[in-house]
Amino acid sequence: MAELTTGTDLIDELLDGVFVGDNLVLQGDPGAPLELLVERFIASARTRLPTVVVTLTPPAELPAFVHTEGLRVLDWSPVRTGHPSSRPDALAREATIEDAIAALHAVEEAVGEGAAFVFDRLSAFQEAWDDAAALQLFLSACPRLYRRRSLALWPVTRAEHRPAFLRRLEEITQVVVELADAAEAPGEGDGAGGAVGLRVRKADGRSPGVIGRSLQARVSEGDLHAVGPITTSRERLGTAIRHQRLGHGLSQAEVARRVGITPSALSQVERGVRGPSGDTLVRLWEVLGVPFGPSDEDAHGYELSRRSGRERTALAAGLVAERLLDDPVAGQQWLVEVAPGAAGDATPFATKETESVLVLRGVLDCTVEGRPETLHEGDALLLTRASLTGWANPGSVPAELVWTLHRSG
Repeated sequence: MAELTTGTDLIDELLDGVFVGDNLVLQGDPGAPLELLVERFIASARTRLPTVVVTLTPPAELPAFVHTEGLRVLDWSPVRTGHPSSRPDALAREATIEDAIAALHAVEEAVGEGAAFVFDRLSAFQEAWDDAAALQLFLSACPRLYRRRSLALWPVTRAEHRPAFLRRLEEITQVVVELADAAEAPGEGDGAGGAVGLRVRKADGRSPGVIGRSLQARVSEGDLHAVGPITTSRERLGTAIRHQRLGHGLSQAEVARRVGITPSALSQVERGVRGPSGDTLVRLWEVLGVPFGPSDEDAHGYELSRRSGRERTALAAGLVAERLLDDPVAGQQWLVEVAPGAAGDATPFATKETESVLVLRGVLDCTVEGRPETLHEGDALLLTRASLTGWANPGSVPAELVWTLHRSG
């Protein structure tokens, strides 16, 4: 296989290279240069690998580079626009997401292993069908392309998707690079563009140090150019510790003495040469007066549950949940995801308290004391004295629920 690349040297360097089977998700702010990175990816891939572009943009509106030789374009725009297409790989206007997945699978078989695939923004698939269908396409194609040793690029505008949607992408894919608007970088001559911050959120198959790498860049002359060096999470932490120490007017020797480490060890931490242990980091924050750990939010009359701090728990086969809130008075609240076809014959929570279930997305079949009930999006079920004796997701997409265990007075 030809040497793999994203077509943008800065991203290749940030990731320590591109690997066989990578699905590269580029998550960008609305102003991020996603189109530029897609264009560079295609320009590089089509000279090295069989290349397939999956688009919901009408052919007449596609950039000129998409019409060059060496590309196979799958025109799915009729589903989005309602206008038929004469292209041989076009979908019909009434095509379902299952039709689209089948068409993609057929092309994968035709081009074989080691190909490159470029997808339209996932928000375009969301517009053509819905967000569940866009996620279904990704969950179907990503593992299959990985097994086929192909390379795939998935551009995503974060603001156009729910956090749960983005979280599922990150769980399944191999690589996630985040592109965020940054402070304006100084340009060099004409043609200098806006600044963008790049950060690696996920990088399977690389060394642990790749995750968290970041850099500032600017767009100029059709490429990304670095503004400063690549930094790691360890280096950013070391810089933060050094700034805190200097802000308190303390020497390295004094802080090291209070923490119980050598000045040399603290110097290595501040320079990002090594990371501090958990115990050392806690002592550093204590010495430097930096709040660490949970804050006493109850004193303010509210409690905040951050998505980044929650863990997903498997409650049963096909049933995954993350606890949103846990209060001795209000009770527990869980965000529950039920996989397509999953079913059970008892409530997933061992409780004698009152339960309520709100369906955010999908369909849930319930059996309450032998009586069947079907809940659709927006429906809610309150269980006071009755018990849930069965549940199932009859749909083809995951069902998403808010399940609350109410405390007795």
